[in-house]
Amino acid sequence: MQVKQPGLEMSTAQSELDLSYRQRYQGVVIPEAYERLILDTIKGDQQHFVRRDELKAAWEIFTPLLHRIDKGEFKSLPYKPGSRGPAEADQLLEKVGYVQTHGYIWIPPTL
Repeated sequence: MQVKQPGLEMSTAQSELDLSYRQRYQGVVIPEAYERLILDTIKGDQQHFVRRDELKAAWEIFTPLLHRIDKGEFKSLPYKPGSRGPAEADQLLEKVGYVQTHGYIWIPPTL
């Protein structure tokens, strides 16, 4: 997937969903949690903020799903931390005919 590279600039890189930034982006200054949002607020930039109607729509979509999860209606798919995810995810990709067309190589994080 395309992800935003750490830092205050708006640049992207190809990566998997990997939140071990300190390992993946060694030597890069990673801002504290709210530094980017505070800077955006000062600049009047609202692109990282959700509008009220978007938030309401998100809750309308996810609240019923969360209730079904709480009732045990969904089976969770456990997987090893730091892995690519459950094997069922790869099986689903294969089932729907996904073919990887880029040269990205998975580098497991050191936890």
